[in-house]
Amino acid sequence: MSSVPERDWKLFRKLQPTLLSKACEEIFEKVDELSKSRVGSEHESYLKLYDLVQNENFVLAEMFDNPTRNNVFYKIVELRKNNIFTEEQFAQFSEETRNKIL
Repeated sequence: MSSVPERDWKLFRKLQPTLLSKACEEIFEKVDELSKSRVGSEHESYLKLYDLVQNENFVLAEMFDNPTRNNVFYKIVELRKNNIFTEEQFAQFSEETRNKIL
């Protein structure tokens, strides 16, 4: 595990509700798009929806479940990888943390 400076841990905890809301909103947009573009039987569409929700739940867990100071670096990496941070949010982290991620 790779710990981050205390300042970055506190920042992550402060940003977490906003980031989680954004991630969930993006999932809702994917669900809406899937619902609007249904092809095949209702059951096939349902299975696609089920797969989407399961996959997105895994991604949400990687970004947000059980954050600790020792694993928050990996949470930040996942948030960055999934384009959940705005540039302004990411820029608030220490140079040390940003450089490890970039």
